[in-house]
Amino acid sequence: MTDTKATAALLKTIPFLRGLSSAAYTTLARRTRELSFKAGKPVFREGAQGTTLYIVKDGEVDIVKGSGKDEVTLVTRGAGEFFGEMGILEGAKRSAAARARSDVTLLEVPGDVVMKALLKHPRVLLETTRLLSGNLRRSDATLIGRLTKKNAELRRAYKALQEAQAEIIEKKRLERELELARELQDSLLPRETPPIDEFRFAGRSRPAEAVGGDFYDVIPIGPNFFSLLIASVVGTGLFAAIFMALTRALVVSEGQRQLSPKPVAERVHQLLLQLAKPTLPVSMFYAVVDVRSRTMTYVNAGHAAPLLRDGDGRIEALPGEGTLLAAAPRVGVEERSVVLKPGHTLVMFTEGLSQTQNVSGAHYGVDRLKAVLSSGAASPQALIDRIVADVDAYRGKTAQSSDQAILVTSVSA
Repeated sequence: MTDTKATAALLKTIPFLRGLSSAAYTTLARRTRELSFKAGKPVFREGAQGTTLYIVKDGEVDIVKGSGKDEVTLVTRGAGEFFGEMGILEGAKRSAAARARSDVTLLEVPGDVVMKALLKHPRVLLETTRLLSGNLRRSDATLIGRLTKKNAELRRAYKALQEAQAEIIEKKRLERELELARELQDSLLPRETPPIDEFRFAGRSRPAEAVGGDFYDVIPIGPNFFSLLIASVVGTGLFAAIFMALTRALVVSEGQRQLSPKPVAERVHQLLLQLAKPTLPVSMFYAVVDVRSRTMTYVNAGHAAPLLRDGDGRIEALPGEGTLLAAAPRVGVEERSVVLKPGHTLVMFTEGLSQTQNVSGAHYGVDRLKAVLSSGAASPQALIDRIVADVDAYRGKTAQSSDQAILVTSVSA
């Protein structure tokens, strides 16, 4: 039960009911009932049939449209405010839902009683229509504003999605280009190194990235000679790989023209400076072997000195100094010779192998490589497997930071 006088007094404060007669307020108050809702409970749902006016006595009520992620709060009504008035005029289904924002007490007034009172007071009805139209416009403006904001968010999300798709496409394109570059680089390395008389060979290239700048080769030169090549382009990645391919092509081409390693190195240096802009410094060990005498003539252009193990297990680093190719206008290399005797094993490698770091940052070093080489005779391939396993065990979980290449040549005893 409600207090009729107190309810009538409250009804007089409702803007769109202002101006009714005292009898009308009393009649409305007698037909009004008081309802209570806990926070979060629905007062009525969107689409429900209803012609009831609600007045908030205390607490708050949210007027919401939609549900779930699409829900929009149109307005919040507090003490002394009203809602549900459109159902009185339209007699249609609720266009929005009402839900208790907090524990709330409401006064529920039947819509037919309100309409009878308004019809007896035409001026009040006119003002009521204007007031409700204004409320409707404000609710529409709120809804349109929030929809506009949501559309803007959707446009931004769609643009971000397009950009992400473009990045994925570009990434796939780059991955495909890297794959092609890797296939090309693999094709430049000897797929197999068949024996030449009593010489046996094995090699391996291990780039730090998809492609790299370290390489090796065994190149036949006529019936009586072959050349050994190992080189390292300073740098990693695609550009180093491209520069590696150019350097190799020049060495192979010039090496077919003459047997002396020094002029080959000097000519390759000149061509790199002429053909490549910019250039990358290249370290290179290049040797020509006379199969008949087993004499190896070589130059070392700033490269790690190869290790030679004789048949008795003694190991020495091949002497010889020189400057890097394509690093300065002039290159200086000296030509030296050594006879490869039966039982000899020659290990050529790039500094990326010897400078492999462990978790403490210490380098693998040439001494550890010598220790593996002195551990006993093995085929070139078995020796490479042994060296690589030892390097990787030393590195542990540390990422490989430099390209690596290794070429082993042995002379049958």
